Amino acid sequence: MRLFLASLAMSAILPLAPAQAAEDPFSYLPMVPMEKIYEGLGGKIRVDETVRPLPRRPPALQTVEVVRKIGYLNFPPKTIVSTFSFDPATGNYAKETSTSAFSKAVFHYHPPLVRAHLPFRKGGHWEGEDGQNTIHDRVWGKVRITLPAGTFVCWVVRRRLTYDLISRRSTQILYEYYAKGVGFVGEGGWSATGKWHWSKRLLSFKMGTDQSGGVGR
Repeated sequence: MRLFLASLAMSAILPLAPAQAAEDPFSYLPMVPMEKIYEGLGGKIRVDETVRPLPRRPPALQTVEVVRKIGYLNFPPKTIVSTFSFDPATGNYAKETSTSAFSKAVFHYHPPLVRAHLPFRKGGHWEGEDGQNTIHDRVWGKVRITLPAGTFVCWVVRRRLTYDLISRRSTQILYEYYAKGVGFVGEGGWSATGKWHWSKRLLSFKMGTDQSGGVGR
């Protein structure tokens, strides 16, 4: 109900067209060279993100490297480098590796952590584990939103994060937004006071030309 009311506040909810069931799986999560700038938590966080396609690997896995430079208030910026792959046999877009923001460690996900199942379809769902944390995702539907980077028609993925803390378990609900031709554009949720806030939203983006010998779409 909260998401429905928030969506009405941002714009009207759009009906799902039958033709969308056969759309290009990369329409809303393109694996192409691009640069994005996000802000979050009312401007307290800034994320500069660069996406670079990598050479295709057998069995036909398409892979990208995502470099994120994260700045929080007056703290020194941190850089995190991750790799994501798409498996055409399963439709899974998954995180394979990630560096740490606090050390030189590189984490390898076995099995890869599913971040999306493509193409998006209403009611589609997937889950995974990131360390001690459990993730449950479900495709809620489509909305039109306006961000500093522009107005987008987005698939909305409801994400439930369950944190396994030392003394208790804690759950957080977030909503992720994916726009056609751009990919991830924002993430939001409700605070303890019931007020909607953007934990991350797209300020600007620029599409690039692949110069790495990798593959794009």
